[in-house]
Amino acid sequence: MSDAVVAGLDNQKPIDGYNLKQMLEILIAQQVEIKLCKTCTDARGISKLTLIKGVSIGTLVELAQWTLVANKVLTF
Repeated sequence: MSDAVVAGLDNQKPIDGYNLKQMLEILIAQQVEIKLCKTCTDARGISKLTLIKGVSIGTLVELAQWTLVANKVLTF
């Protein structure tokens, strides 16, 4: 959500610290769905850029559905 949607962009090369691409790929390998907020990607002009394989752009309806069925919700 918000600026965190850039974590889903491919071809980033972090110098130090956490490698979010690697973290997302670990989750994807475990069959976790990773979706970026369409409104957020549109607002940042990144909707047409290449995403990490397994990451997709979701909808607000999907977000609402996930929130309703989840025991816990994590956003970053």
